[in-house]
Amino acid sequence: MATKTSKRTGETSTTVAVGIRIDPKIKFALDIMGRLQKRSLTAVIEWAISQAITNQQLEYDGGTLSSVLDKVWSTDQSVRLVKLALYMPEALTYDELRIWETIKATGYFWHKSKDGTYNPETGKLTVSLVTDSWDAILQHVDRHKGSSTIVPMGEADLILP
Repeated sequence: MATKTSKRTGETSTTVAVGIRIDPKIKFALDIMGRLQKRSLTAVIEWAISQAITNQQLEYDGGTLSSVLDKVWSTDQSVRLVKLALYMPEALTYDELRIWETIKATGYFWHKSKDGTYNPETGKLTVSLVTDSWDAILQHVDRHKGSSTIVPMGEADLILP
């Protein structure tokens, strides 16, 4: 996914370019919709996708994808993954699930009880620690991608070389 950069140095556009292949008949229908709605092809596609997001039902609570999207969306990749894992774990890809399970298995990211233990199912995650350690988490998960089990991060893993 490529993010456009504006002519001013360092500014990033709010749109992302996406290449898609669609059936010629659907393309023709989109062109006709654009004429009827007096919109560009891009605007028609964005509108159609927005409608699909609004109508996409979620099995776990009967809500729609649109109703959860604002809770999950963040411009920060680490925050976005944590929120997706908390609100819609069924939508995680395999690679995202490996990252999330590594976070869950690593006590450093969680508030601990008085006896020093933590429970990721009921405990509180310190999202800022995940964000600060994001590159180290990704490197750790990549380093252990061949492992059949999740390998918790140790103190040495949290410090990037």
